[in-house]
Amino acid sequence: MSACRLYLISPPRIAAHDFSQVLKEALSGGDVASFQLRLKHAGDDEIRRACDVLRPVAQAAGAAFILNDRPDLAAELGCDGVHIGQEDATYAEARAAVGTGAIVGVTCHN
Repeated sequence: MSACRLYLISPPRIAAHDFSQVLKEALSGGDVASFQLRLKHAGDDEIRRACDVLRPVAQAAGAAFILNDRPDLAAELGCDGVHIGQEDATYAEARAAVGTGAIVGVTCHN
């Protein structure tokens, strides 16, 4: 059996610069595989700013930086992957947007 690793998910609303220190502390607390930025009600500019601040923090710690719901922005912003829900893009659309080297997670609810 392989070791379990942590998958961290952001709160739904954050101040990116303030949250960056919280993220650093969380990333140092265990074996973290991934961090998902999940700002479901944020606009594109807010998501871009948060990615610019938080992506380097996660990646410097060796964690994949996953963007929720937005394959287009994940590709544009250099994220390691995207997580899509059942009402977002299809898997094929997300894969096409982020490319073969990126992670695509899909909600299954089961």
